[in-house]
Amino acid sequence: MTASRDPRIRPNVILGVLTLVSLMTSYVEAMVVPSLPHIESALSATDEEAAWIVSAYLVVGAAIAPLFGKMGDVYGKRRLYLISLALYSVAVLMAGFVPNVYYLIAARAVQGFGFALFPLGLAIVTDVFPRERVAVAQGILSATFAIGMTVGMIAGAYIEEYLGWRAMFHTAFAISIIMLVLASLLLWSPSPVARERIDFASTVLLASATTVILVYLTEAPYRGWLSLGQLSLLATGFALFGGFIAYGSRSTRVLIRFDLLKRRNVMVANLLGLLSGVIMFLLFMGVIYYAEELPPYGLGLSVISAAMTLLPATLAMIFIAPLVGAVTSSLGPRPVLIYGSLVSALGFYLFVWDRASSTALVLDSFVTGVGVVSTTIPIVNMVAVSMPPDSVSVGLGFNTMVRFLGASVGPVLAATLLTDYRAYAEYIIPYLGTLTFTEGGPQAFNMIFYIGSAISIVMMVISLFTKNYRARGSAALTL
Repeated sequence: MTASRDPRIRPNVILGVLTLVSLMTSYVEAMVVPSLPHIESALSATDEEAAWIVSAYLVVGAAIAPLFGKMGDVYGKRRLYLISLALYSVAVLMAGFVPNVYYLIAARAVQGFGFALFPLGLAIVTDVFPRERVAVAQGILSATFAIGMTVGMIAGAYIEEYLGWRAMFHTAFAISIIMLVLASLLLWSPSPVARERIDFASTVLLASATTVILVYLTEAPYRGWLSLGQLSLLATGFALFGGFIAYGSRSTRVLIRFDLLKRRNVMVANLLGLLSGVIMFLLFMGVIYYAEELPPYGLGLSVISAAMTLLPATLAMIFIAPLVGAVTSSLGPRPVLIYGSLVSALGFYLFVWDRASSTALVLDSFVTGVGVVSTTIPIVNMVAVSMPPDSVSVGLGFNTMVRFLGASVGPVLAATLLTDYRAYAEYIIPYLGTLTFTEGGPQAFNMIFYIGSAISIVMMVISLFTKNYRARGSAALTL
């Protein structure tokens, strides 16, 4: 924390660069979503292969986040941040010129190395700001995920419509190079506290377990949740996690020390992180699916209009996130987590009560978004504060991995509910007459939002176990 007293170090400038990079990466990942049908058609891909265009990034990213976090602690956070951003930029360039879907999936997998930018950025923020201002800075950085996702969907739809899907990656590469230059010139982080060897045995076990579980979740809608092959994947994933736990319990050089994971606030933060990942994507997918669903069961909006229903809520995060960070510093994480969980539960229930118009959808999304961001920021701060200086990056990397495991469950859970609870709708098609289609019915959307509300209540209960603390001094809203 002494870095903020060094006149050569400019924390606000560093935060600005980290925020722009985080916006850029979440924007790039979101802009792929509305273009998937066109990419699938252009590359003659199957639905399953198209799903891997999205999942390859998550699988690799979640697997390497703890490793890159540890390497940041050992070799320097700035160095690993720049390496991650460089790999990400190269992969974005590759994606714009791929000849077939398999090369695109490979390019998206390499983009997964950019996944480590978020936990490394949070760790740098923890280093350069004084403790009483860390939560506010982390709040600003955390808000960029939701903002970038929404803006990315809107911009991606426009770019794909007028310039083609390859232009999305070409423009993203140009932006990423600008970000790489800015980061190399303006970022700073202190020298590593101590050099130590990285235990690659525990790293391989954890990364393999995470990868197998994410492959199971990605393939479940296409190969079945309970097919023999899928159950074998699930059993292998849990066995690898068990091996990681068994190895770590007797090793002194494990990737992340188990005594740190057993700290009360770290355990609470990781449990809440898993659940917050689920509800964030239940919110995102539930709103988008419902907005695009044809009447009478949805609003029948275009991709762009559907994304616009989330835009007011995500833009409001620019103002809400620093406020949540300041309150976390002054009151501590526990009351903020309880408040956020209750607001999130209320927001999800509002979707069940009224979602009959775009205005209602915007208001419901706003309330739920306030609740979700009010849980995300204390979670991140709890990990950063609870970890010793030589383990902050790996701790945040592990938490990021856990949150994105939850984030991978959210879309699959929403899609499964929409498949299981279908309704019939009749449409009059010119020259063809009346045709009957099956769509996700009202019960499917109610179940999505009821589950989101229930998970939020569970998060509130878990939040009660938080060991509260307050930052020294008073948190300022202006950085």
